[in-house]
Amino acid sequence: MKSFLKFLLVFSTILILSAVLAPIAYTFLDFKFERIFNRLVMIFTLIAVVRYVRINKEHLRQYGLGWQSDESAFYFWSAVIVGVLSLVVLFVVKAMTGHLSLSIRSLNALQWTGVVAGSAATGLLIGVIEEFFFRGFIYKTLHEHFRWNMLWSIVITSIFYALLHFVNFQKPFVGPEPTVWDSCRLMAAPLLSLLHIQQYWNEVLGLFFFGMILNLLVIQSRSLYPAIGLHGGCVFMIKMDGFLTFSNDQMPLVFTSGKIYDGLLGWIFLWGIYGILRLIISRHLNKAS
Repeated sequence: MKSFLKFLLVFSTILILSAVLAPIAYTFLDFKFERIFNRLVMIFTLIAVVRYVRINKEHLRQYGLGWQSDESAFYFWSAVIVGVLSLVVLFVVKAMTGHLSLSIRSLNALQWTGVVAGSAATGLLIGVIEEFFFRGFIYKTLHEHFRWNMLWSIVITSIFYALLHFVNFQKPFVGPEPTVWDSCRLMAAPLLSLLHIQQYWNEVLGLFFFGMILNLLVIQSRSLYPAIGLHGGCVFMIKMDGFLTFSNDQMPLVFTSGKIYDGLLGWIFLWGIYGILRLIISRHLNKAS
């Protein structure tokens, strides 16, 4: 109970600081007010997490980020390759059924290099940050610190992971001179977004499945690297999709849209990816033992 109250205190402090500083930062930063507020919340949250775990080599190992040479590299690259190739097959299936067409952007070699490098860097950054936060920090805190059973820890972590992607689905109007009150209105946006979940339930379900898969891979391998690799590889393909293909979204609940995770075909492929990676990790562990 004491730990939970401490969590509420820290979280409340983060929101108050962000609410007060956002209008001040808006006066000299050339960004939308909503983005400034969200970035302040993220920055203060990361600072709180780093302060909480007191990162050192031992903590990195404990939270699944300890680099174990060949094993970590094997998990990471296996997940990247399986994820990317599986999504390539998904795109081929969509193309064969008439729900995707090839539309390559007209870019020169230097521009394509920048697009590929930028997509890969974005995928890696998102993979590292989100996997450390959700599967490394949130899951381990629920399961090991609060002593929740494994299943409930996975489910709650995955629900939190999925819903957090839609906190700004309903955005309040913010005028040209935002105040602390506008920050408070932004705090209420996640609750307003939840009231409209019927408009994006399929995307929430897909991200919930993805979160479950990432968590299961971490538990089986006792490492964050297969989750980082799969997460990063999928983000890379989604980023590249906008430069290489055009999706027909007439039947997204069946064939998915460009988001991949919002329809039946995408869910089947996600669980298929998990099955392949589970087998690869299992064989690696048996070989190592």
